[in-house]
Amino acid sequence: MAEETLSARLVEVESMLDRSRRRLEEGSRLVEDAHKLLGELQQVLIGSPRSVSPEDSEEAASKLLQSLKASGSDMPETLCGGRLSVDQVQRLIRIDGHPIGITEMEYRVLELLAFARNNVVTRAMLLKHLYRRSDDQPQPKIIDVFISKLRKKLRNASGGAEFIETIPQRGWILRDVDATSGA
Repeated sequence: MAEETLSARLVEVESMLDRSRRRLEEGSRLVEDAHKLLGELQQVLIGSPRSVSPEDSEEAASKLLQSLKASGSDMPETLCGGRLSVDQVQRLIRIDGHPIGITEMEYRVLELLAFARNNVVTRAMLLKHLYRRSDDQPQPKIIDVFISKLRKKLRNASGGAEFIETIPQRGWILRDVDATSGA
C-alpha cells in the first residue's frame, strides 16, 4: 500500500516538474520575443531599417568608411554635448576636462562611433574600420571587448554616464548627451 502511495506521489511530482519546465520554456520565449520587439521599436525610433542583410551591412560599412576617409578621418573636437573632447594629435580623450587613457583600438572604435554619431554602427563596420584587410580580421566578438572596455572607461570618467548605446541585433550608437539617459 505504501509503495502505491509513493509511486503515485512520484508520478505527481514528475507531472509538476514537467509543467514547471514548460512554463519556464514559455517564459524564456516570451522574454526573447520581448527583446526582439524592443530592438524593432528602437530601430523604428531611430529611423533604421528593420533588418539588414550581411550584404547591406557590408555596403553600409564601405559607404561609411569611404565617407570617413573623404572627410580626412577627422573626429569632431567635442562630442556628447561638450562633455567628451578629443585631442586628435595625441589621441587622447577628455571627459569634463579630465584626460582618460585609451588604447589605439579603443580610439579607433570611438573615432567611427563619433563620425557616425546618432547612427547605428554595426560590428561589420567596426571590423572593416579596425582591420583594413579581410584576411587580417580576428573573431567578430573582439568588437564586444573593445566596446565594453571603452564604455567602462567613459562611464568611470564621467560619473556613470552612458555615451554608447547598444541597439539589439544591430550595433552601437554614440548619442549626444541630450539624447543619452543618465548623462
